[in-house]
Amino acid sequence: MDLATALGADSACIARDAGLDTSLLEVPDARVPVAVFYQLQREFLLQTENPDFGLLSGRVTYMEAAHVLVYLASASTTLRDWLNLMPSVSSLLGDLGVIKITRNVGEFVMEWHPEDPPQAKRCLISDNILSTTVLQMDSYCLLPVRPRRVDLSYPRPENVDVLESTFRAPLFFNQPRSALYYDRKVLDFPQLHVSTRIYEAVEEEFSLFFSSDNSVSDPFSLALHSAIRRQVPLGGGSIDSIASHMNISRRTLQRRLKERNTNFQQLLQSVKSGLAKRYLQENRLSVIEIAFLLGYGDPSSFSAAFKTWHDCTPTEYRHDSLQRRPRAEHGSGLIQDSD
Repeated sequence: MDLATALGADSACIARDAGLDTSLLEVPDARVPVAVFYQLQREFLLQTENPDFGLLSGRVTYMEAAHVLVYLASASTTLRDWLNLMPSVSSLLGDLGVIKITRNVGEFVMEWHPEDPPQAKRCLISDNILSTTVLQMDSYCLLPVRPRRVDLSYPRPENVDVLESTFRAPLFFNQPRSALYYDRKVLDFPQLHVSTRIYEAVEEEFSLFFSSDNSVSDPFSLALHSAIRRQVPLGGGSIDSIASHMNISRRTLQRRLKERNTNFQQLLQSVKSGLAKRYLQENRLSVIEIAFLLGYGDPSSFSAAFKTWHDCTPTEYRHDSLQRRPRAEHGSGLIQDSD
């Protein structure tokens, strides 16, 4: 809606004509019905009179998902690791479709498979998905990652300036599916690892998971905690998968955990519980995104688990946590309006 307003359209008029209940926009993690969402896209195009709205909205989608993808990049070693999370990431697209990755000789292809069959006219949703994906692919590697070819399922528009500036690759129109083609060598590019507030206080986090005589200087504890955090978003986290990730046997892992006065299930639940609280204390990730980061297939499963840990729902915990947080005072700022 903000983008439509920035382009000079009346967001209230768009919502009304699309049949959107604007109260949904005030509800955290609320989902817009698919039929309304599609009508909303048509109204965006009609009322902004901007055929590149889908490409521009991709920038917004990219920024909204940044916190999740920064975490995934930090939990990955290479782009290949990051892409292995894509089947789970695509679940955040709701009922719109899925991104499928196929491999050809010397390249891999990211195909957009919409729930509805591709149409013979320009599609804002396809533009949004491809634009978002191109930005994400190029943002979390230490080296540039650019597509070598872009397929689009609609005819060539009269003006392709924004398409060319967005993708910076040869464009092929009237293709069976919209898709991005990449050189396979980028799969081994190292991922960007950053430090944000989400990953701070590691020592405090470790003290919750291990007995007091095991500090963050314990190499095994560090390696185990890192392995769990990497495996959890994949939906893994079994004792066998963690042991395999650490290149040790299941029995060795169990023995070393016993030496630290804990067991695997207790540790796994402690890690998930602690991460859930940390994520919810920030208002940057939705409950749906947090559920995904903790390896749950849907928000209801995550909410049920969280309630067993903390006797309240994630939404209730977040509300109480934010209510208790002292309000920051507004400073004078470096940039001010002139008198």
